[in-house]
Amino acid sequence: MEFFGSSNSGKTTAISEITKIMKARGFSVATIKSTHHALNYENDAKDSMNFLKSGSSLSIVVGKDESVLHFPKRIPLFKILNHIEYDFMIVEGEIGFPMPKVLFLKGKEGIERLDNLTIAIVGDSNVAKPTRKIPSGDFESLAEFVISNAMEPLPGDDCGHCGLDCKTMLSKILSGEKTFNDCTKLSQQHTVVEMNGKRVPLLPFISSIISDVNGGILKNLKGMEHGGRVKIEFDFKN
Repeated sequence: MEFFGSSNSGKTTAISEITKIMKARGFSVATIKSTHHALNYENDAKDSMNFLKSGSSLSIVVGKDESVLHFPKRIPLFKILNHIEYDFMIVEGEIGFPMPKVLFLKGKEGIERLDNLTIAIVGDSNVAKPTRKIPSGDFESLAEFVISNAMEPLPGDDCGHCGLDCKTMLSKILSGEKTFNDCTKLSQQHTVVEMNGKRVPLLPFISSIISDVNGGILKNLKGMEHGGRVKIEFDFKN
């Protein structure tokens, strides 16, 4: 989910606070900072920048308490997500990727940025759309909103196989006109997991693990010799 809006509208603080709340509830959260400015590397990280300037295609900085992977080019978000294991992802700033968005207002500043992918507003506003408005500083409500409304990502590559670009497809999904099954690429995924009727996002390697492990077990059952589409349902207790 993307948090966007005017500078100093509370996005960074909100992400920090709801990440604490969601982590306390047992969820893992990936956070991505989108900026139009060059990263500010200092001390040992300067060597990483020098390596990149020398032509390295990937520079990794490993410190005592943190690690940073730095590519010298902009990587499509969907490719980044393929290598991140997470329950939720929150992006600060507009990254140009189709995802549900939460607009942060500074007073009335920023309301002109409201678009069809915006599903909530944080701050005071009298606009009719979207219907969900969350007061500034109500981090519990914001965390609950993110948990309840997060969606799996569309590919974001505008392949055109469905007849729409990904942003238009997402806007129609949000309005109820389409579902994720209308995305050609997602509908072709080999593994689909749903919890209480809601599709659970899967990273490619997780999808492969589920398919390989269950396939290895099921192939030994009578009637499974020829393969095909398999549906398994069970009660999950965490």
